[in-house]
Formats: sequence, structure tokens, C-alpha cells
Amino acid sequence: MTAFAIRQRSFSDPHPISEIKTQALEARRKFEAKRSAEIKRLMEETPGTDKFSATLMYDLELAPTTTGRAILLEHGLVPVPPQELTTNSVVHDELWTVLEALAQSGVFILNTDHLTDRDLYARLYYRILDEPCRCIPPVCEAAEYIDCLHPMDLEHSLGQLLLKRQLEGDSFPRSPEYQRGPQDATLGVLQSRDSYLPRPTWG
Repeated sequence: MTAFAIRQRSFSDPHPISEIKTQALEARRKFEAKRSAEIKRLMEETPGTDKFSATLMYDLELAPTTTGRAILLEHGLVPVPPQELTTNSVVHDELWTVLEALAQSGVFILNTDHLTDRDLYARLYYRILDEPCRCIPPVCEAAEYIDCLHPMDLEHSLGQLLLKRQLEGDSFPRSPEYQRGPQDATLGVLQSRDSYLPRPTWG
């Protein structure tokens, strides 16, 4: 089962977290039971297919979809709207709570250095957390990767800095290390967040 991510700060929340978490975990248990049954069926219906191949086939092609927001509910987390996070420090903690919870459930974020903490959190909250992704157990050797570098970012000043650095190898100032990852950067300063982002332990 998934380990649980815990917020570094307490947030007042009107949602019945314990009830939501119980329902989410029950849905996860049902999924895992169905997954085991389907992998066994694939092995029986396709002679010569070993468990590893059948597992990959199911996880990458047949597994049902979920969303990042549903995954966070399994951790008892309801993301706070960006406009309610009033300081950079609070944004930073909420962002990394979300990133770590997704990673513990096998969903990993890529290419974020061109975004400030607030911009990345807003992109997660308003778009990425509601996009479908494969429902894959975090203990298996498969994972879901979400690329945060949108084509429109290259028209933004920070995106241009990132692209210039990648193409020309220029050196730009980077934000300092802070707790679980680098703090918010000022405009025109690339983050160094990507080097701290969670990654699978098996790869």
C-alpha cells in the first residue's frame, strides 16, 4: 500500500478528510484486487507469457485511469486553492507536499525549473491534477511521468532563459536550496528544483 504524505503545516479544511481517505483507499484496494485478477487472466489466455510481461501489459495498456487529485485524496490531502496561499513559504510547503504525495503513488513530475513555486503549484492545481493518468501501484517497476514544460512556456521570459541555457550552455543564477527543495525564485532566475524532485527508487 501507499505510504502517506503529510503536510508540514496544518491547514483548516472543511472537507471530511477521514471519510474521503477511507473511500479513496477502498477504491484503491478494489483496483489492486482487479489488477491481480486481470494479470492472472492475461497469463492464462496467452501461453508463454510470464508474470512480468503480463503485468507490464496490464499496467501500460489496460489499467484504468485516475487523476492526481484522486491520488491526493488517498493521502487525505485536499489541495488548497493557490489564492489562499498567501506567502512564498506556505506555497513552497504545499507544493512539495503535493509533489511528494504524487511520487509516493508512482506519479513523477518533470521539467519545472522554468516555473516559480507559485506558478508550478497553480499549474498543478488548475490543470495537471485533473488530467487522466494510469492507475499504477507505486511498488511496481512502472511509473507515470508528467512533463510540465508546455510549448507556450518558451514564449515566456523564464522559458526563454531555460531554452537559451539548454541550447547554448549559458550559466544563469539559480535559487538557493531550501528544506525539501529550492524556494521561489525571483523573475529571471531559474529554479534548481528538478534536481530535487522525487524519482523512482528502482530506476
